[in-house]
Amino acid sequence: MSDLTDNNKKLVEDFFSILSSGSQDYLDFYTEESIIWTAGENAIGGSRSKSEVVGFAKSVLDSFPDGITFNIVSLIAENDCVAAEVEGLAMHVSGKPYNNKYHFLLKIKDNKILELKEYMDTQLAAKVLLGE
Repeated sequence: MSDLTDNNKKLVEDFFSILSSGSQDYLDFYTEESIIWTAGENAIGGSRSKSEVVGFAKSVLDSFPDGITFNIVSLIAENDCVAAEVEGLAMHVSGKPYNNKYHFLLKIKDNKILELKEYMDTQLAAKVLLGE
């Protein structure tokens, strides 16, 4: 394995660790040009810039008073991309458990996340987060 792929995998591990901590420092992993895309044909899905993610993510994360713990199941890295299988564990403010499974594809450049694609159980997300 190359230094590049090792470094990129470490960056992704650090990103999910900080995201799990509830700190807003996870935003430091993005650039102003970063694109964050989430699967789904509802209010959760779509493409967002870093500045758009700030408000959107805060509204989602605020609905989990104890935060969301993201556990990395596996990481695969090649060149500037890292694929991450992740399990999230959380309790929604409504009292409903929110234990989702994710696949993230992250494109890394200069130790920053240039692009993040998030695939998840969108039906669970809509049910718990949107009340659908």
